[in-house]
Amino acid sequence: MKRRTFSSMLSSSFFLYVLSAVLLILSFPRFNFWPLAWVALVPLMFALDGRGRGMSFRIGYLCGILFFGAMLLWLCFVTCLGTVLFVLYLALYFGLFSLGYHYCSRTHFSARLILIPCLWVALEYARAQVLTGFGWVLLGHTQSSNLAMIQIADTVGVYGISFLIVMVNVWVKEGWSRAAERRSYDRLFLAASAFVILLLAISYVYGVFQLRKEYQGPSLRVGLAQGNISLEKRWHPKAWPLILKDHLDLSERLADQGADLIVWPESAYPGYPWEDPKLFEALQDSIRQQGVAHLIGVVTKEGADYFNAAIAFDPQGRIVDSYHKMRLVPFGEFIPLRERLPFLSQIVPIDDFTPGQEFVVLEALDGQKKAKYLYSVLICFEDTVPDVARNFVRKGAHFLVNISNDAWFGDTREPWLHLQNAVFRSIENRRFLVRCGNVGISCLVDPWGRVTSAVADSAGKMTYVPGVSVADVGVLRSQTLYTKFGDWFAYFCISGILMWIVTVILRYQKKKNA
Repeated sequence: MKRRTFSSMLSSSFFLYVLSAVLLILSFPRFNFWPLAWVALVPLMFALDGRGRGMSFRIGYLCGILFFGAMLLWLCFVTCLGTVLFVLYLALYFGLFSLGYHYCSRTHFSARLILIPCLWVALEYARAQVLTGFGWVLLGHTQSSNLAMIQIADTVGVYGISFLIVMVNVWVKEGWSRAAERRSYDRLFLAASAFVILLLAISYVYGVFQLRKEYQGPSLRVGLAQGNISLEKRWHPKAWPLILKDHLDLSERLADQGADLIVWPESAYPGYPWEDPKLFEALQDSIRQQGVAHLIGVVTKEGADYFNAAIAFDPQGRIVDSYHKMRLVPFGEFIPLRERLPFLSQIVPIDDFTPGQEFVVLEALDGQKKAKYLYSVLICFEDTVPDVARNFVRKGAHFLVNISNDAWFGDTREPWLHLQNAVFRSIENRRFLVRCGNVGISCLVDPWGRVTSAVADSAGKMTYVPGVSVADVGVLRSQTLYTKFGDWFAYFCISGILMWIVTVILRYQKKKNA
């Protein structure tokens, strides 16, 4: 029996799709080797060459299981069985991509250079919409640290970045194939290469130009209170006074630093407001003594409905406005199809929250009360939904605030993946975005995606540490092309794929009738 050579391993589909999964995983936090994303799909494409429809789907599906299984392992802290089922579902998108690649590979290289990236974007967009949507770990997110290249998100959104990355993967794969097979680089390939390089150059130059800009204008000092309260402590009523005191102590530190608005994380207030009148009065008294407006994450109950909410207090401790979270987390805040599939309630035994119905814009005043600032709140995973942030800005928000509690997922990569979404929401809408998390990452993201003013301990650790930070948040009013028109680029890619499918069907019918 002959010993397998390294070249035979390279020809193995198993080795290749595993390699693609590994390269993709390494492209995301905490590894964050983002350059790998630009070639991560090349091994998968080689694995798919010459395969039939069924095998193509299976190869892609297995690659998807490896990728999503590694990237979403933190969901096991909430539900193991639910995580397995979710990964098996998400892997279908890799399988569908590979099946689509099987058909696209029959076209000319110039067509593949556009069709395959369009197919990837169409599937990413579908994944972010179907079954309430899951827009995490998109390929474009890998570039959240590659600031110069992602500034075009103010026009094409994160899907435009995914398109570019897949296009480069297709181009690299074609060049590698021609070199391996000693085929010539004909004029068409050279023209396609020039097109790819031109797109990259334009994107990079635009990014460099944008990054040279600096905000110059009025600002609001926003204080961030990162309590680092464990979930176990939160569920014990006897610990509620201590939890409140911890946050009030943080607020006092922020008030001393001149904060105009102090932000507490999602569900930071222990228990329901007004459930314990003395506890709630203590909160209002403290705010009144500090003389600083607060935005506090709470869980409220109105009749039979529970809401994940944010309540705004003025400097006198009076409630002036509130916002109810609109985009709820499936299996975290509600059970999809609970009535039709009752067994799901046994897998994840939770009560349903009620979604909010209104895009609320809140008001804040600077310390001298000379200017009024408008802002909106993204609760928890709402900063992973581009349309939510976009609609707040369209409603008039000058800056955005995200409050979250990622303590559910342990000290994993999850907070860093969450932060990647915030970077894109800032660039897409050219808005300052303030993040305040119970366990982190609490920071300011500027309109160009730069992360500043973060809560951290003496060793620089930003997660699972208590602390405060003050951020000077600028006020912006202009709207980007993305803010105005949303995911038009994704719709363009979807239209391109649909037109190609129709063309293939018509050609098949014509050939069949001939």
